[in-house]
Amino acid sequence: MCNKSDSIVNLAKALVAFNLEVKIIEKDAKNPHFKNDYATLDTIIDEVRPLLAKHGLVIMQFPGGDGEHYTLRTMLVHESGEFIESEPLTMKPVKNDPQGIGSCTTYARRYSLSAMLSLNTGEDDDGEKATHSSTPAQPPAATPSAPRQASSTNTQSSSSGPAALISAAQISYCHKIKNDKGISEDDFRAMIAAIPGRESIKELTKSEASVFINKLNAM
Repeated sequence: MCNKSDSIVNLAKALVAFNLEVKIIEKDAKNPHFKNDYATLDTIIDEVRPLLAKHGLVIMQFPGGDGEHYTLRTMLVHESGEFIESEPLTMKPVKNDPQGIGSCTTYARRYSLSAMLSLNTGEDDDGEKATHSSTPAQPPAATPSAPRQASSTNTQSSSSGPAALISAAQISYCHKIKNDKGISEDDFRAMIAAIPGRESIKELTKSEASVFINKLNAM
């Protein structure tokens, strides 16, 4: 549950007025993994700061951490003194060096700011493209071991044939989320093994991969 002042009446009115005026944030950068465009932190700030000030609002973001994990709290403050503060967003940098922490900071600030203000920035397009990639799926290589019982999700046929397997783009996106969020390899494999009849990420169907991506993003 987020922290807030005893009253947010004035803040709520100002936020409603802000949302009536704010427009879709233009995308000005390209995701190197899926070649889709998205809005950078600088662009988002340049777009929203004048409108926030117009309605007596300001965004404040407070970084922190314990030397291993990075945390960020985002606060929306009204000129009346009313405020709403998010729960800390905790992330583990891929590399614990200035560059890794800087990248983690930008990522956290961008997503926290967009979520706090309910902005339309198109930043989740990479997940959408990964889930609906047109890249042909390659079945996992056959092994000499005896075949195990496969789940009905992957073997049940319909008029359109068996369910399609996970795409290469989905696999790449799953590993990107794992690295961005600092999920260990053991935890990653355990999440896959929790899916009935699955031992490897290459065995997931496209629909199972979509659910798996949502679980990773929610961690």
